[in-house]
Amino acid sequence: MLMGIVLASLLVVDTARAQEAIPRLPRAELAFEDARASFEGGNFAEAAEGFRSVMEFPLNRKTTAAFVMAAKARYRQGDYRAAIELTNTLLERYPETSYRQEAIDVQTKAEEGLRTFGRRADTLRVGVVLPMRDRDADLTQAFFNGVRLAVDEHNGIRRRYVLPPHLQSTRSEDVSVFNTAEMYGDSLASASGETTIATPRDTIQVDSLQIVTEQVGQPSYIAKMYFRSVGEQPPSAGTAVDSLIRLDRVDIIIGPLYSQFAREAGRVAEENRVVMVAPLATDESVSQGRQFVFQANPTIPMRGRAMARFAAESLLMESVGIIHEASDETARQIASGFREEARQIALKTPYTLSLSSRRDWSRLPGAFAADSTVTDSMRASAEAVYMPITGRDAQGKIQDAMVGLQRFGSDARILGNSQWHDLSVKQEASKVRATYANDFYVDTSRNNVQNFIRDYRLLTGDTPDNLSVTGQRLAYTGHDVTRFLLQFLQAGRTRPSPDALRSPPRYNGLGIRIDFQTGDNVNRALFFHRYRDGQIELLN
Repeated sequence: MLMGIVLASLLVVDTARAQEAIPRLPRAELAFEDARASFEGGNFAEAAEGFRSVMEFPLNRKTTAAFVMAAKARYRQGDYRAAIELTNTLLERYPETSYRQEAIDVQTKAEEGLRTFGRRADTLRVGVVLPMRDRDADLTQAFFNGVRLAVDEHNGIRRRYVLPPHLQSTRSEDVSVFNTAEMYGDSLASASGETTIATPRDTIQVDSLQIVTEQVGQPSYIAKMYFRSVGEQPPSAGTAVDSLIRLDRVDIIIGPLYSQFAREAGRVAEENRVVMVAPLATDESVSQGRQFVFQANPTIPMRGRAMARFAAESLLMESVGIIHEASDETARQIASGFREEARQIALKTPYTLSLSSRRDWSRLPGAFAADSTVTDSMRASAEAVYMPITGRDAQGKIQDAMVGLQRFGSDARILGNSQWHDLSVKQEASKVRATYANDFYVDTSRNNVQNFIRDYRLLTGDTPDNLSVTGQRLAYTGHDVTRFLLQFLQAGRTRPSPDALRSPPRYNGLGIRIDFQTGDNVNRALFFHRYRDGQIELLN
């Protein structure tokens, strides 16, 4: 008995020493924490990819934990086979791991899920409606590429580089090559009498490398894509949506891009009770009064409403003045949204100064003096000044506005809209503590963004960085809108209910955030930044 106790003690000591011998890798630990944050936020696909990146580092203190967490993420996605494979690999490579029982528990649940739901639960048919006019071709392609990558990611498809056979000394594995457009009967596999955006490929040659497309995971349901183009006039969008619903029996629709087309497409989607998400439309009429039509891009008034709520709830402000240019219709709508939200949440707006011309930004003291409705006490009572500025030469106007406000000797904080992002005069913006709402922001240091950039290059031969500013935004937005839908909707015998999009917590994509919990079908999730010491900081 004593000998058994001694041996057990020695085993504990040996295990502790073995643990101490495993190195700490700061980059791996940072990637692990990022992935865990995604898991806790409900972004299980993002989490699984993050934990996978940790496993690709040399053996470190987070390796085995990453295996278990990746298996949990895949299980939560309904990808039971992938969860089983991950736990099997962990137990084979590291049989003495302290996570052994936890891995077995995950494996048991995944096996039960596989028996209950089978290899594939069902298919979700995704309709995509985009313009194919020559002037829109590059933007359409960028958006479509983002959608394609999101669908491939959901379906467990991965692209990677390999050495071509004549450069491989030994083949360590048999590479299975797939045509992604044909894998699940995708309607883009061939023209079929319709315009086809994507050219089906299985292997692409890049320099001395080949890119292969392979199946690496098994989703709980398959996503299939069906495409229709829209013509020069908005009614064509309604026709395209009608065709997708009647002929292809799609379950959800993504697109069209622009408000006037999305409005007509939404009318048909609403009549047929099919969920539709417009990715870019900012006009309130697209989703107003409709149950099945959503806008992933915050409407113009919603941007002001979100800023008002952030000022009150996060910045703890009680009083904010408003200044905007009378001829700037977009800024007027933003300011109107700010006032309306402020009224509902008891945030005081002591004054609204409407400037008569662009030149008034640099001479705000005179503009205040000319407006008899704004008194000195009103101006002094404001803790901050909201200045939504849009249109041509917005940055020039912003610089003039900061100069004009400083002529008062005012210490009020400046609040702004997305045009305040990445100013050339960061030090000046820091002096007035400029804080602004932004509807699109990509942090290229994030692992999942790096993965997207890599995957985009593997798909297209280029990176999003080489696209136009609008093209970059569309590539990321196409991916984020699609991943949001595929993560929170389920395939079944009936089409998804729009209520399924109103219950999830805020979704943090690669470039946009999505939150429909307010119930009005308009996304109100934005990024909030501030300038400090000549740098931009993400506040929320």
